Amino acid sequence: MVEFDRSAFIAKFQEEATDLLQRLNEGIITLEADPSNRPLIDQWLRDAHTLKGSSRMVGLMEISDIAHRMEDIMVKVRDGDMPYTGDMTDSFFEALDAVVFLAENAGKPAAGDLDVESLTGRLAALAETGEVQAPPEPAEPVAIAAEAAAATEEPDDAVDDADEDVAGEDEPADDGDEDAKPAARQEQLQTKTQATVRIKTSQVDRLLNLVSEVVISQIKDEQRVRDLRNAASVTTEVQQLWSRLKSLLAMLPAEEQGMLTADMRLLDETISEQRNAISALAKTYADDTSRTSAVVSDLQEQAMELRMLPVSTVFNTFPRAMRDLARQFKKDVELVVEGGDTELDKKVLEEINDPLVHIMRNAVDHGIEPAAERVALGKPAKGTIRLSARQEGDHIVIEIADDGAGIDPERVKAAAIRKGYLSESEAKSMSDREARYLIFEKGFSTAAIITEISGRGVGMDVVREFVVERLKGSLDVESELGKGSTFRLTIPLTLAIIRALLLRVSGQTFALPTSSVEETARVEPSEVIKVEGHEVIRRQRRTVPLVHLRDILGLDAVADESNGGKIPIATLSFSGHRLGLIVDAFVGEQQIVIKTLGTHLKRVDNVAGVTILGAGEVVPILNVPDLMTNGRQITGVRVRRSTAVKEKAAGPSRILICEDSFTTRELERSIFEAAGYEVETATDGAMGLARLREGLDPDAVVTDVQMPNMTGFELTKAIKSDDMLQHIPVIIVTSLERDEEKAEGINAGADAYITKSVFNQDTLLDTVERLIR
Repeated sequence: MVEFDRSAFIAKFQEEATDLLQRLNEGIITLEADPSNRPLIDQWLRDAHTLKGSSRMVGLMEISDIAHRMEDIMVKVRDGDMPYTGDMTDSFFEALDAVVFLAENAGKPAAGDLDVESLTGRLAALAETGEVQAPPEPAEPVAIAAEAAAATEEPDDAVDDADEDVAGEDEPADDGDEDAKPAARQEQLQTKTQATVRIKTSQVDRLLNLVSEVVISQIKDEQRVRDLRNAASVTTEVQQLWSRLKSLLAMLPAEEQGMLTADMRLLDETISEQRNAISALAKTYADDTSRTSAVVSDLQEQAMELRMLPVSTVFNTFPRAMRDLARQFKKDVELVVEGGDTELDKKVLEEINDPLVHIMRNAVDHGIEPAAERVALGKPAKGTIRLSARQEGDHIVIEIADDGAGIDPERVKAAAIRKGYLSESEAKSMSDREARYLIFEKGFSTAAIITEISGRGVGMDVVREFVVERLKGSLDVESELGKGSTFRLTIPLTLAIIRALLLRVSGQTFALPTSSVEETARVEPSEVIKVEGHEVIRRQRRTVPLVHLRDILGLDAVADESNGGKIPIATLSFSGHRLGLIVDAFVGEQQIVIKTLGTHLKRVDNVAGVTILGAGEVVPILNVPDLMTNGRQITGVRVRRSTAVKEKAAGPSRILICEDSFTTRELERSIFEAAGYEVETATDGAMGLARLREGLDPDAVVTDVQMPNMTGFELTKAIKSDDMLQHIPVIIVTSLERDEEKAEGINAGADAYITKSVFNQDTLLDTVERLIR
């Protein structure tokens, strides 16, 4: 398990304590003028309590003790057990100054800096008696000034000055002036300076947005440099052309040359001057742009670092979550966390938590075997899940590896066939790697039946949505039966800037994130072959289906750009599948700044955002998951589930409820009708089956088990054995909770099994929604 290193959180405590101490000091000042201000006292107590708890969490016990004593005093003031007096103000300020000093020194003051024991003792006495006790006389009154002076560059002179101050205006040290001692202490306590500033994340976001504009301007400048160099090359060509023309003119008769001599000389000088001027301008502009590029690059890097946080800010929440998950699934699991100091953009961190939770949950639920089973397999009784992070170039790789059962591709294929994701022939042609990626399909689960805690197909599709669609990253899974699985999430360091492949299609330019581009190639037309009526190419012993990108985007074909007779193809790799996109031309690869579509365009098919190129051209950034889905539909690859979904999308869904209990039947009816469903009812299984065979075509059947005439199990078997009805999902809602009763429901062919002891409308509606969508 992860060691809890309190020292790593002291800096965060110091930031929090700064705000708390400021409010506590301001509160004391206000309270002195308004001692009966109850809301202020309550707020002051909350801040003091927070200070006490936070300092205790990071091991700063002296601060916690002081805060605790201050609380004792203020509680008695709040409860009316003692009045607030002006004398208390000095005691509170002395205590708060001490807390400031201890916080700035991480609770490790040098010997003699503070007498915390004396301070807490006097605060305790004040809380007990209501009387303020004077602090004890320091053993060596001048020591404080001497120590403070020792920190200056000229210690001897400083000591003298301090002595003069002490013995000068108020003579505090020699005659024991009480006002001078806190002043001297205050001087010492305030020698520290603030090393951090807390600002709102929205301010950082605005700053980064401005930096991205600077980056775009820099990209435009680099384009202008290229334009100037081209212009310089053109002037060189003009001069060369002019030189050849002069040679021809020199062959003219002398009298004709004489008429042109002056103009030729003037033109010669003009061309030469313009060439030199443009070349000089291009060189100067290129040098300036190069220097600015270095500064902009540094500015961008520094600005991005403002939003970088260690992944431990997310990882440190998982030991507790893992413990709860292990207990929930009755497994014995150890979580090992590595690479917690790897830094990642705060916005990425905010998005990565949910995918990690779902993968962890999946690993505990489906990966790690029960202890007895592990021992029988020769494994340690306790399973291990390893969560690690590392940086590779401009990406972060997060791996979640378990030593559990692994993913059985044959079991995944069988589930996909059973649930209508694949036909048997499609499953046979699918590789094990492709089969493993089916677990990321929406609503997919290998569980035979949906129950209250598993089989709902919720989670792994969320992983793909977050990692690929939102974070523009990639997802990979490796698994070996009996040895475990490894999920690998490759995520860009930041969501603001990515590298992209620029493409030309139908006269327009598009950007494709390079993280999803497996290969680019210009192939001979003879390499494109047809399989079952669709174009494919063979790459590395694999068949890659091809589709024209313009067909996915709905663009018209235009005259082909010159590619030397070859076909440009960008091969995408996504969720275990490959797809070759035929484009008109490759423009190049470069870094781009991502701009969102704005709130008025929340979702545009095939488009993830836009970017602005150096010439000011606004270019759409293509959405890889959309391209894969739409491209695979065009190529005729597996769309059965999607088609079914669209067919079912029209009109309100209809539910048939088979239930003999009036109360339960009407309760379920009201739940579905309130959710927008049309509801039909039957008082037992026989009536329900009769209505189905009479032509009622519901989207799902919800049935009890123990009913007269025909039980729910019998009804389910009848529905699943009827060719005309077997497509209808059956959800059993029953009070029968034993495992053998659930097994009977599974054997009958039920799609979900919900027990009434844990029944709630969200579970019922969510289950039905997932089965019929």
